[in-house]
Amino acid sequence: MSNLTLTHAQLLDPSQGLKQLRDVVIENGLIVAITASGTSTVAGSLFDANNALLLPGLIDLSAHINNVTSETLAAAKGGISLLCAQPNNKAIIDSPAAVNSIQLASSAANNSQLLPLGALTQSLEGEQLANMYSLKQAGCIALSNARAPIKNALVLRRIMEYAATHDILIMLTAEDYDLSANGKMHEGATANRLGLTGIAEVAETASLAQQLLLIELTGCRAHFSQLSCGRSVDMIRNAQAQGLTISADVAIANLMFTDLDVNGFDSTFNVQPPLRSEQDRQTLLAGVNDGTLAICSNHQAKDIAAKKAPFAAAEAGMSILDSWLSMMLTLVHKEELELQAMINASSILPAKILGLSQGLQVGQVANFVIVNPAAEVCYSAESLASSGKNSPILGETLMGEVKLTFSAGREVFRA
Repeated sequence: MSNLTLTHAQLLDPSQGLKQLRDVVIENGLIVAITASGTSTVAGSLFDANNALLLPGLIDLSAHINNVTSETLAAAKGGISLLCAQPNNKAIIDSPAAVNSIQLASSAANNSQLLPLGALTQSLEGEQLANMYSLKQAGCIALSNARAPIKNALVLRRIMEYAATHDILIMLTAEDYDLSANGKMHEGATANRLGLTGIAEVAETASLAQQLLLIELTGCRAHFSQLSCGRSVDMIRNAQAQGLTISADVAIANLMFTDLDVNGFDSTFNVQPPLRSEQDRQTLLAGVNDGTLAICSNHQAKDIAAKKAPFAAAEAGMSILDSWLSMMLTLVHKEELELQAMINASSILPAKILGLSQGLQVGQVANFVIVNPAAEVCYSAESLASSGKNSPILGETLMGEVKLTFSAGREVFRA
């Protein structure tokens, strides 16, 4: 655990109503004092934030981790304190032994902390329930089937009934795989022009409607990962208003890009869920700004060969962890995303969803990031810590330079 005194930091924490220039004293990994700027007694080493923002640590609700060491380092460099690792690891997280293995790998890497998501079904095959209670007992923060399909509605109902009985949070993706028809991008004019099979919005909304009805029936706690359609946001709002214990997030790619970015068959923009229309993007942004949606990275590191294939044959996914915060701050800079809404969506709301204590307050474990939001950053393949260089922002100028990241009371990155 770290001892450190931060000076001249602009604390910004919507959950605490904080927007102040302060010093912060950290001892043994805990925040022990928050004082007026320049008045603290130095404990351990000193870090002058130089008026940069001090934000509660970012929590990524969905990352696909193929290499624990490189990806948790990328998370640390990107200002992420905690990241949820989807169960489709090299060794699928469907047993306590697999949970223990990824926890040990995270501990050995000593970067940003991994929170394992256990598999909902055995081997993610969507047929037989995994030992859900054992996975929770082993340390899984929630259970997910990644984007692997669940065989049928009866299996899903049994999952929800079991989750409700044992108070297990389940993470779901809304996709009717029959309606998706192995599509490669959003169904619309761009797909027609490029001759690519499209994925209609109804593939998401029909699945979401069915899942919401089953949640109403079973009373389970559920989180919907990576919504992509504007209509889905309205469905989530309505279900929450009816009292369902649900939450949802959107991947950063769906807030920054649209199906028009696929022009030229750039396989970097081959992602699941697909990039939708500008109207969908705007509605998703509104869902973040009003507090309905959290934001996740949906990070998937891919090697060069996986993305060199023609668009339809390329593997889906983007490398995001290094640049996640900068991508969000760029949307803030463009005045499309409100700063406090961004903090809520990437830190406060994810903590609430996972049942974690989060915030900049005395007695709290130090999870935070210091970032200069006005600094311009240009990412290159060489600058990415992630093993995947399949990033959509290489060579682009973004806003926000991470200066310091703390995770679970430890300093894990300093610029």
